[in-house]
Amino acid sequence: MKNKLKILTAGLLLTFAAAHFTSCGYEPVFYGIMHDVLPEAATVTGNINSIARCAVGSDEYLFVSNGGSLLYKSIDANHHGAWTNSGIALPFAPHHYNFNATASEGEGHQGQQILYVLSDANNLYLLTANYTQNDEYGIGVPDTVFLWACALSDVLSGDSSKWETITTNKSGTPLLPTSYDNSTTQFVMNFYLFSSNAPQKNHRTAYLAIRKSGSIDYYLLNGQTELTTPFAIDDNKKKLTNNDASEIHSVFFFGGNEYFSDSYVVATNETKDDSADVAVLASSDVLYKLTDASANPTSFISIGSPVASLAFTNDSLLVGKGSYTSSYTSNGGISRILLDSNGFPQSSTASFTNNAPYQFTSSYILMTLLCADPSKDEAQASIYATITYRGSSGSTSATFNDIGLWSYYPARGNWNRE
Repeated sequence: MKNKLKILTAGLLLTFAAAHFTSCGYEPVFYGIMHDVLPEAATVTGNINSIARCAVGSDEYLFVSNGGSLLYKSIDANHHGAWTNSGIALPFAPHHYNFNATASEGEGHQGQQILYVLSDANNLYLLTANYTQNDEYGIGVPDTVFLWACALSDVLSGDSSKWETITTNKSGTPLLPTSYDNSTTQFVMNFYLFSSNAPQKNHRTAYLAIRKSGSIDYYLLNGQTELTTPFAIDDNKKKLTNNDASEIHSVFFFGGNEYFSDSYVVATNETKDDSADVAVLASSDVLYKLTDASANPTSFISIGSPVASLAFTNDSLLVGKGSYTSSYTSNGGISRILLDSNGFPQSSTASFTNNAPYQFTSSYILMTLLCADPSKDEAQASIYATITYRGSSGSTSATFNDIGLWSYYPARGNWNRE
């Protein structure tokens, strides 16, 4: 009798537990576990701030850097493990700290760290920095910042002498002005870079912006090693999310023409064969769309978290989220917006049909998103993302090993590590 009672009691407990988990909304937990996938071995790790489209001859490549190496792959290499640095020779050693001086190398910080990679139609650019030790605070801080340029035809030549630093002939004025704020112990860069990174080679342009006292100068990067004449941005070419905006942060092509915006994050539905007829611009957590070159962009949805990156596919708009100013990441992750019959993004988000929301939770900042071929539907496209987080793993539930490059491949059918 006791055995039967125990069996009955256990059965009731199991029934109660099942009802409890169901009624309290635990279905997403089990659903997420079901969508978990076997992780690929991480081959490209570290904070990656950009993914640059580059044409080397008739071949299309993607270039990235995790700070130490410059890596590339064919844009058609839709499989894991394709990134390489073969044929690349840089004019500087990767940043490292040498504890013991040698005959060829002094003690302390050596080499340069790659901070950003961008391109135009004919050149590849690297923003780098070397470091020095701040003895007062006991930390390493950037000492000098460099902007390197190399013709795309020479990038894979294995000849480091093909790289040149971009300078200015303005006597006494540094090309890349920097300062150190002792009150915040932060290194301040009074300049920034932006590029169109368009699928069409002839739509790839890149710019350098230098902040001055009360104004800002913009320079078109074109492979020249001396920048002397600022670029004048036509007011008719500005598409602003804020009518009072005083700075331009992005460039994009719409209908075959170049436009500029105050938004830090812009994406268009341009493909390698067709010009864009819709552009999406982000301002904090609000998205704006531009569908008429004679009009200003109009807001159409609030995502609820700061937008960090955007990418079009043929049937969706992917929205990467996350804030770089928060002390820890809790508003990151990824959202999906479907496109209507005209190819314009709708005013509501949609569920994913892959594992993206389970890999890219709110604990991660989606630093970049790039669809290799935006003419393909999301499920049939190769898509890349780079992620990071702020704060400790314990405070965010993020994992340090996840920082780096991720990809979605149609043959694999899920998001996984590169």
